Amino acid sequence: MSGRDATKSDAELVQAARGGDRDAFAALGERHAPRVFRYLVSMTGDEHVADDFTQESLRRALEKLAQLERPERFASWLLSIACNTCRRHLTRQVQREHRDLGDAAGELADRHHSALSSLVRREHAAQVALAIDRLPILLREAFVLFVVEGLPYAEIAAATDVAEGTLQVRVHRAKALLRQQLGPVVDTWRASG
Repeated sequence: MSGRDATKSDAELVQAARGGDRDAFAALGERHAPRVFRYLVSMTGDEHVADDFTQESLRRALEKLAQLERPERFASWLLSIACNTCRRHLTRQVQREHRDLGDAAGELADRHHSALSSLVRREHAAQVALAIDRLPILLREAFVLFVVEGLPYAEIAAATDVAEGTLQVRVHRAKALLRQQLGPVVDTWRASG
């Protein structure tokens, strides 16, 4: 990011990008793509897929930049584009797995090693990552955004277009499911994370 663009707010960069300044949009991408990429790696467990979806999210954001009503909310808006892209992918993947395989959840979890294990540097990291991968998509999404990314419920609500109360319930349910699957391992992990 150029020094000139580093000092500009998201709203200023969005306005410049709407006026055709490619460097301004590149600065927005450079500023916000790392968080989008981390979220997508956590959700998909695949860095290549996450990179593709990050680029797709940025492309869609550029195409729809004129539709962004609140330029100061670019970060949340970009994250919402990434969330929707990821939801569609995961839904198609689960449907395809269910159609092709009798027990999609078990086999999907066996084949995909989540990138979350890199965040959970403990003896039981593989168990925790596998359990998170097994969470239903919407619970996993809320859990990853709140617990892993550390976003406040208000920001997650803006990005996902889901009420804060619903997100709190989803995170609570995700934690309960993890506790059922992992027992004391999840409490040890949560205490250290």
